[in-house]
Amino acid sequence: MAERCAIRCETREELVSLLYEAAELEHGLCCSYLFAAFSLRTGADAGLPEDQRESVARWRGLLAGVAREEMLHLALVSNLLTALGAAPHMGRPPFPQQSRYYPAGITIALRRFDEATLTRFVHLERPEGVGIEDDVDEDPALAPSAPGAGAPPGAVRAGDGDGEPVPGDGGLTTVGELYQAIEDGFEHLVDLRGEVAVFIGAPGAQSAADDLGFEDLVPVTDLSSARQALRLLVEQGEGVRGNWEDAHYGTFLRMREELREAQRADPAFDPAWPVVADPVAKARPDVEHGVVVDDELTVAVMDLFNSAYVLMTNLLERYLAHTDESPEALRALAGAAVAVMTSVVSPLGSLVATLPVGGEHAGATAGPSFEIHRAVALATHRRAAWLTFLERLGELADAAARIADRGAPQAVRGVADALREIRADLQRHG
Repeated sequence: MAERCAIRCETREELVSLLYEAAELEHGLCCSYLFAAFSLRTGADAGLPEDQRESVARWRGLLAGVAREEMLHLALVSNLLTALGAAPHMGRPPFPQQSRYYPAGITIALRRFDEATLTRFVHLERPEGVGIEDDVDEDPALAPSAPGAGAPPGAVRAGDGDGEPVPGDGGLTTVGELYQAIEDGFEHLVDLRGEVAVFIGAPGAQSAADDLGFEDLVPVTDLSSARQALRLLVEQGEGVRGNWEDAHYGTFLRMREELREAQRADPAFDPAWPVVADPVAKARPDVEHGVVVDDELTVAVMDLFNSAYVLMTNLLERYLAHTDESPEALRALAGAAVAVMTSVVSPLGSLVATLPVGGEHAGATAGPSFEIHRAVALATHRRAAWLTFLERLGELADAAARIADRGAPQAVRGVADALREIRADLQRHG
């Protein structure tokens, strides 16, 4: 990992705060990669020749794979939090996320797939010691003063003096350095208090690899397993000590060069729909930036997407911070979350990227906005949580059917059917 950073955590609270920051970063990165994947032209009306369709399909698969690993990273961070006796953190600020809160120069936004977006991804995943490219310096979206959401409530580190800074803050420039600071924090607290006093979380509360299909999901119960989890987080993202070819950083570098080659061969080639940046389904006081969508049917599909996305997040949070669920019930929760992602969120995300923005944005399409209107809260009682999940799945299925009746594309009808199937399966285990 990177050289020792300028942050030292003297308390459990400070280390938990850094892990909250890491959770928000992984969550935000996952959404931004999925947004770029959903923006790619697919389907019979994509208007691309076969060789370009093949490239687009490969890029979409690579982006989906990277997003899946970000979901693994979020689960790993949750295990680290659980090991400290803290709850998983699934909240995050709205998009675009302000770089003044995260390590310097990191602004996470929702952008369509193009060369500039891939350059942003390269920048976000760059290893420690790798210089910043000229294209990044010229990109206002990555400037440390770029507009966007500030620190969320409860953060120890925040912008504009809002909150108490971690002692020694100021040395973070990459995501890898954030994880180095977290590893240093674990080591320092163990030196101060001993391993037993630091790792107070119940081992049985750790997430299992089999349930979510993440074979690399490491249970964290001591300093050795915490180091193992943190090492995986960095290796999959930026690579370590030059071995970055198969990491996210190397994947984005190759993808960008492939796009450049394809556009040199055909300058008119545009692999993505004309998706606007940072779409918003409804104007809200906490969102000052982005494009507000005007088309009523598009807004209805976006709202359905956002509701399904929040439900998936609720299901994951319940799985990650369960109470008295049986192993079978935990598998059902994890399965429901994955099913909502693959059978509801994914098709709706692809669909809304083809739907019109409306208003003054003629010819532009919307895109999934990943809006969380309120903090994602954990239902502490099992019965209430499960009844809420079943109720929400039924409500969303009915909402999808109504939207389909209004003339939405057939994919929305399929989403309604999928939601009913997920509800029936979860109910069998409830």
